[in-house]
Amino acid sequence: MKRFPTSLLILCAVAHGAAIAGQQDMVFIAPTNHTMPMARFENGVLVEGVLKDLGDLIALRMGRRAVYVSVPSKRVGDVLAAGGADALCYVVPVWIDGHFNWTKPFITSNAVVVARKDAPVVKSLADLANKPLGTVMGYRYPEIERMLGKRFVREDAPNTELNFRKLVVGRMQYATIDQIAFEYRVRQDPSLALRKDVVYASVATQCAFSLQSKIPFAQAEHAIDALVQDGSVAAVLNQYAK
Repeated sequence: MKRFPTSLLILCAVAHGAAIAGQQDMVFIAPTNHTMPMARFENGVLVEGVLKDLGDLIALRMGRRAVYVSVPSKRVGDVLAAGGADALCYVVPVWIDGHFNWTKPFITSNAVVVARKDAPVVKSLADLANKPLGTVMGYRYPEIERMLGKRFVREDAPNTELNFRKLVVGRMQYATIDQIAFEYRVRQDPSLALRKDVVYASVATQCAFSLQSKIPFAQAEHAIDALVQDGSVAAVLNQYAK
């Protein structure tokens, strides 16, 4: 397979973001590593999920239209810094490199270790030393890195969906997955022979805005604060918790 230089991939994403954005549009990055309920893609285009609902709400509150540019997780910081989008939500500073305007934290993300039911129970991250652990390519796991160091054996996949599949078919015993995604999947298919062993990290996620964005950051932050206060953000999350 022909591989394109990273700089070219970033330029393409930036150009795509500029091409789809109108004067009253607000461009959000949709990281392609996400699965439902955070995001669902069709032919590389974000079509539903928390990220879309949230972006639509923020843009609407600001009198704008939300548009989305799909970007691999390991490229989101570069694309945002280069001005290929206005914002990226459900993220924290330690996950991406670059200088951005950060909103207040407002959605909690719990990182969990998920296991096949026939795998030995993991009681702490230390139990995963030298054991393959399903991870997402380019994604950072600082808590696991601190605990295990060189004993952290990553089993990378392009996205969370593929990690679910590898667990189900027995290609690996453990994976680290966002609790929201795991609980959603189990509700959709209770027959899955998977269990949640350890919640090892809990962070309050934010939205990062590009320093090159023409969207007034203070207005965007005010809009998000208002959506939190009036219960709109909670309503988005709750509709996927059923």
